Amino acid sequence: MDTPDPTIAAQVKHLLGEDGYAQAFAPIDQASGLPNAAYWSEDWLALENKRIFQRSWVFVMADAQLEGPGAIKPVDVGGTPIMLVRGEDDQVRAFHNVCRHRGTQLVGEACAANTITCPYHAWAYRLDGTLKSRPHFHGPNQLERFDNGEAEDLALHPIRCETWNGCLFVDLSGQAPDLSTWLDPMLKRTSAFDFTNIRWIEKKSYTIKSNWKLVLENYMEGYHVFAAHPRLIAHAPMDVRWSGEWSGNVFYNDYVAPEITEGRGDALPHYPGLSNEDSRRGLWFVCMPNFAVEVFADQFVVMATHPVAPDETYEELHFFVVGDDAATDAKYARGREELISMWDDLNMEDVELLERLQRGRRSVAFDGSIMSPAWEGPAHELAQQVIRAIERE
Repeated sequence: MDTPDPTIAAQVKHLLGEDGYAQAFAPIDQASGLPNAAYWSEDWLALENKRIFQRSWVFVMADAQLEGPGAIKPVDVGGTPIMLVRGEDDQVRAFHNVCRHRGTQLVGEACAANTITCPYHAWAYRLDGTLKSRPHFHGPNQLERFDNGEAEDLALHPIRCETWNGCLFVDLSGQAPDLSTWLDPMLKRTSAFDFTNIRWIEKKSYTIKSNWKLVLENYMEGYHVFAAHPRLIAHAPMDVRWSGEWSGNVFYNDYVAPEITEGRGDALPHYPGLSNEDSRRGLWFVCMPNFAVEVFADQFVVMATHPVAPDETYEELHFFVVGDDAATDAKYARGREELISMWDDLNMEDVELLERLQRGRRSVAFDGSIMSPAWEGPAHELAQQVIRAIERE
């Protein structure tokens, strides 16, 4: 078990209060979850960014979004500007998105270029991050070029970056476990599904005026489905659902639906070799902190959450299908449209509820939940996951 950092642990207890901290670790039938401060405090979010998002693997995009050498895409991870760059060797690299000279943000929007040039003083970097040239640095009309690797100490700061089946992840700390280890609890549950054949087709993005933890709590629990999601409850009624459970850093849940329905296995090719039961199975995971995944017979859908402010989350849904034909063949166009439309409709049903949840966290009449032991144990454990991740040395 990770050893807590005593200084950080004291800060956590100060921000949550002794009672709020104790509630996070109380038995589910006595617990009330995290206090309101964990959903509204700028100081608390700063801790989450620094101690969680900047020290773990974080999903940033699909590899297919970087189309060809020179493709560059800026993103923020844990409040830090970074960029993903596909080099001339077709390798994807991640760098801190700041010029080594004065710290200017280098790239403001997705683009394609052979050279990354700072807009402030025109320091120019190659796609591998090495410094190519800097004009006038030593005086007027002097162009200093670096063609023989002599400016290694002036290169862009690299970030650990790995790809798994078309999904790109970064680890700002460079100290997270191997990516395969981090994903292992999910992969052990999905051995029937061959993810090597998934193909990215599209993403949709959402700005949600709600805390990122509320987004994950809602995603994890199936208790609200009967009240909030008429199409989903028709597909998988309450009596095939359960609360799910955590294994290390990964939450897991599943159900077996009575039959395949539109948008969940009816119009696109399936993973090869699935049993009848697995073809009707829905599985969903949260790999802390931001890689949430839904697996059905014909799809792999990523929900990636990025905290923007205590009361704002930027969310992306990434849609993967099974095989090249499913991704590109015109005969599957309707199936692709149904898949994306179904998830968009479902997500929008949650957005209004999430924003109401966030507003409720401002009420003086509410500072803790009455949690269902049957359904909300994993959401309660999410609070513990967050605190432990912040506190660990």
